[in-house]
Amino acid sequence: MKLTFRYPVYPTKTQETTLLNWLDHLCELQNSARHDRKVAWETESKRVSCNEQQRKLKVAREKYEDFREVPQDMQVCTLERTDKAYDGFYRRCEQGAVKKGYPRHRKSIRSMSWKLRKHTLKSGERVRQNPIRETAWKHDRLKVPKLGEVRIYMYRPLQGDPKSITLVKKASGWYAHIVCELPDTPKVEATEAIAVDMGTTHYLTTSEGEKEDNPRWYRQAEGLTRKHSKDLSRKKLGSNRKNKQQHKLTLHHERTTNRRKDFIGKLVYKLYHHYGNNVLVAENLHVSNMVKNKHLSKSISDASWANFFKWCGNIAERDGFHFHQVDPKNTSQTCSSCGQKSSKKLSLAIRTFNCSFCGTSLDRDHNAAINILLRAAAALRGERWLTTLYETRNKNEVRDLDLTDAIQLTLLSVRSPSLRLG
Repeated sequence: MKLTFRYPVYPTKTQETTLLNWLDHLCELQNSARHDRKVAWETESKRVSCNEQQRKLKVAREKYEDFREVPQDMQVCTLERTDKAYDGFYRRCEQGAVKKGYPRHRKSIRSMSWKLRKHTLKSGERVRQNPIRETAWKHDRLKVPKLGEVRIYMYRPLQGDPKSITLVKKASGWYAHIVCELPDTPKVEATEAIAVDMGTTHYLTTSEGEKEDNPRWYRQAEGLTRKHSKDLSRKKLGSNRKNKQQHKLTLHHERTTNRRKDFIGKLVYKLYHHYGNNVLVAENLHVSNMVKNKHLSKSISDASWANFFKWCGNIAERDGFHFHQVDPKNTSQTCSSCGQKSSKKLSLAIRTFNCSFCGTSLDRDHNAAINILLRAAAALRGERWLTTLYETRNKNEVRDLDLTDAIQLTLLSVRSPSLRLG
């Protein structure tokens, strides 16, 4: 398991000038590597490997002084990043994807990476380099190749074995992302589960009926974004005022993104730890297809459901919990009590589910969250549930348990919104 620790970095003006020059050089190197691969394919139908480009880099470092001024580890990581982008492009071509995603020409890059090597001690033990030098003051020191030590604020200690470091330039300043390798956390026994149904009116609704309000961070910041954009359009191209206004607009977007990430992180932590659940179930939504709806695209993008699912999986892996996603088909159109599908398709404007078979009346999102939980419980027991709860493999168990029909077997021990597994 790998964890990334993010710390603010405070370089001096001289160090920042050097880092910005390195970013420009790495951007040119990345575009040159892309051009080399493109020409080789168009002229010779040949794929250039990362090792071949690293050998060319070695020759360039011996010949040109500007190549020797930049750390070689950063240049190698840039070539590896280009190789990874092309591997993804070739894979999507083989899979027949609609969008191939050919690596594009970069006008600028905002990050540089290098790997931490191992060195041998006198005892013969190989230990990885320690990138941090602790001090007695507020700021510690980060060792950057060919630059020296840069101030870094270590507000929490590192855990595990540091593998690589990435320096990122943002509007708010410089940040160091230190990737550490830790042993995998064993999964806890699944005992308490909760399901969530995502929405735009409310951010989510749990299977226990609790709702989380949607903060709508982008819509809150939309007015100020429009003002900054208008001010930017009035500035003269290439002027110092235009650069300042561009920085102000970028900083505004970064703050909006940070608010959204903070909200999602605290929400996922609350669902797992505050509510005492070790299993979280959600729908496997194809967000990239859903944002094509011109009426809901802004609301879906502002909610950032994909990031929410990503955080659920990451926190579950870090803390040893469980996160599952189920098929979202007909979860809002099926009654959670009797398992019958609604005879008439419910539009999004209808917010209450009224079952015409058993008379159950329930909030639409709450009903969907219960169905998501029931679907996960059926999958856990090796059963099938595609449209209704009547589809079950173990119908012989109905006779053994002295039940009247298969639906009682499917709903056995999961009648209540809070599911106890095990």
